[in-house]
Amino acid sequence: MRYDLKHLATFVAVAEELNFHRAADRLTMAQPAVSRVVLELEERLGVKLLERTTRKVRLTESGRYLLEEAQDILGRIDVAENTVRLLASGTKAILRIGYTTITGHSLLPDITREFRRANPDVRLELTYLHAPAQRDKILQDEIDLGFIEGSFQSSEIESRPLAQHRLMALLPPNHPLSTRQSLTIDDLAREELVMGTNAEWPTLRRIVVDAFQKAGQVLTVAQEASSLTGILGLVTAGVGITIFTGMPRFCGEHAIVPKPIVTDPPVIVETHLAWRRASLSGAMRRFIETSEHVGRSYML
Repeated sequence: MRYDLKHLATFVAVAEELNFHRAADRLTMAQPAVSRVVLELEERLGVKLLERTTRKVRLTESGRYLLEEAQDILGRIDVAENTVRLLASGTKAILRIGYTTITGHSLLPDITREFRRANPDVRLELTYLHAPAQRDKILQDEIDLGFIEGSFQSSEIESRPLAQHRLMALLPPNHPLSTRQSLTIDDLAREELVMGTNAEWPTLRRIVVDAFQKAGQVLTVAQEASSLTGILGLVTAGVGITIFTGMPRFCGEHAIVPKPIVTDPPVIVETHLAWRRASLSGAMRRFIETSEHVGRSYML
């Protein structure tokens, strides 16, 4: 390299102070050493940066240009150094987080709110992914943490239970079953059911199918939709009933009526937070702690 950061930092100090003595004090260097570094920089660039007299120091046109560029370079280096230190301490990072529909309407927003309050320097990238896709992306280090229903059996993935949910039937207000205190699988087996697609809702579909089978019923789906918005739209239009884990936060009872589904034994859907053991960082630890704290109110 023809010159290094020491040359630039010394030149900037002299150029800003326009005085070698003050620049030397600022840099905690001897004045002759400051003069020597600036002279080396001029020699290596092959241009005159400063005009010196016994009474004053003045920047040349080349010097003024280099000052602006050097200030920008040194400023960016300071930012980079601070960011690296913050990243190492876990106080500044990007966390890539996967979530499912079950967690996306209440649990994840509550955790995100609390975590952002305490960690404003950490950016959260939230991506909807069904549980099997999250497992693959955690193993491939494409996401850092995932909210999933159930736990994965993997030596590379660690998971922790965060929340428990009961199955709930969601009906339009004018439905004949809306006056009942609770519903059974037998009740639902006689109704038109609206469910998420197997491609987008594999875990919840499996849980509901198991609940029907244990009650001696077969799940028959009248209409599918890929998103919760689409499913709830169909329910409010009177197309049928859907089965979900609780009442979506953004729904009001004037549009959707929730009814608990009674089974023996009760069907409990458990949400876990999962991550790759080898990738655990300081920011991830703090997110896990926040998730566990918020998740206590979601445990039955």
